[in-house]
Amino acid sequence: MRKILAITLICITSSVFGQYKPPKGNGLYGTGASEVDKGWFFGIGGTYMVAYPKETYNYSETDTANNTTTFDFTGDPKGKFGLFAEIGKFRMNGRKVVNYLDYALAYKWLRGGEDYNFSTTYNNAPLPPFDQEGSFGDHLLSANIRIGHRYDNSDTKFMVNGLGLNLDYHLITSRNATPAIPTKDWVDGPSSLLGELHYFFGLGFKTEGRVIIMPMIETPILALYPFNHIVSTHPYFNGRFRPILFRVRIMFLSKDSKSCPKVYNPMGIDPNNNLQK
Repeated sequence: MRKILAITLICITSSVFGQYKPPKGNGLYGTGASEVDKGWFFGIGGTYMVAYPKETYNYSETDTANNTTTFDFTGDPKGKFGLFAEIGKFRMNGRKVVNYLDYALAYKWLRGGEDYNFSTTYNNAPLPPFDQEGSFGDHLLSANIRIGHRYDNSDTKFMVNGLGLNLDYHLITSRNATPAIPTKDWVDGPSSLLGELHYFFGLGFKTEGRVIIMPMIETPILALYPFNHIVSTHPYFNGRFRPILFRVRIMFLSKDSKSCPKVYNPMGIDPNNNLQK
C-alpha cells in the first residue's frame, strides 16, 4: 500500500507539472497562459500542534456495604512548537484558475504532550491522585506538491491559496506515553507513513531583484493514508492534534522568467525610479 501511494504521488506530480510547460519569455504580472515565472525556493519556519479538547471519563462502583467509589480520568492534550524547513521549485503562469504550482522536500518536527490525571473518591472523600505528564516529538521527512490560484494585488504583491498532497515518513519518534482512559481509543501515535491532502495560503512580496518573499501557512484537511474517515488530525495517547505549518519562503526567479530585471538593469529600476513589471 505504501509503494502504491508513493507511485501515485509521483504520477500526480508528473501529470500536473506537464501541464505547466508554456513557452518561455513571458511573466508573472501579465495575462495569458503562456506567461511564466519559475525558479526555486527554500523556507524556514515552525510547526504547532493544536490540541483538541481534553478527554474525560468517570464511573462509580458501590459495594454490598453501600460504600461508593468514584473514578475520574482526564487526558488534557497540550500543543508545542517545533521546527520546519523546506526546499523546492515553483512555477506560476497567467491561467485564470490554476496558475500556481510548487513541489518540495521538507523536514517537520511535530511536538506536543498530554497532562494525565486519575483521581479516586471513596464515599466522597478524595484519595491521593495519580498525575503524569506525557510528551512526543516526531521528526518527519515530507515530499509534497501544491497547486492553486494566484491573485495579483499589485505589481509587487500577490496572494496564493490552494490544495496540496504530502507524503510523510517518520524518521525519528520520541514518545513518553500516558496511560489509557477507559472506553477511549488510545494510540501511541500516528502511522510511520502518512498521506494527506492539505490546504495552504501565502502572501508574496516581490523585491527589486529576482527574489520573492512569501509567508505561508498550511494544515491537513483529509487523511488519505491511513484513511481515517475524513479525520485530518494526528492521534497521540488519549487525544488528537492538528498540525499547523508556517514558514517564510525565499523564492528565486530563474533568469528566463519575465518578472526578472533586465540584464543591463539588474536592480529592476527604470529612470523614474519605478519597479519594472
